[in-house]
Amino acid sequence: MWPIRISAGASLLLLGTYMVLREIATQCSGAQCDAYILPSIALPVAVLAAVGVTGALAISGARATGGSWLVILIAATALGLLGPPVALAIFRDQPDSLVLTASLLFAQCPVAALVFTVSEVPNQVG
Repeated sequence: MWPIRISAGASLLLLGTYMVLREIATQCSGAQCDAYILPSIALPVAVLAAVGVTGALAISGARATGGSWLVILIAATALGLLGPPVALAIFRDQPDSLVLTASLLFAQCPVAALVFTVSEVPNQVG
């Protein structure tokens, strides 16, 4: 279960880094803001990839243990991967709403994966 936990933690860390970077970028003005362009594009893509890896690992773990977690994790992964692009289409003219919605959609997959690792297999060592 450690690979799932590490991947989920990395996903949440990347998302948190993006949120902090976004807050810092809102405080800048002028040419110095150009330094935030590449990270503001790369970090959401990295979060999307990390959420996909976390979801795949969690789904694989849920298949091995069985139970209702498989359906929950498939739904959480689908929402985490497909939800943010849909939110972009809906909130394209409202960046604050987009960031909040996409962040919540991104975060629910790693959070669900972490809850799965804690609640479903407490007696496994790996």
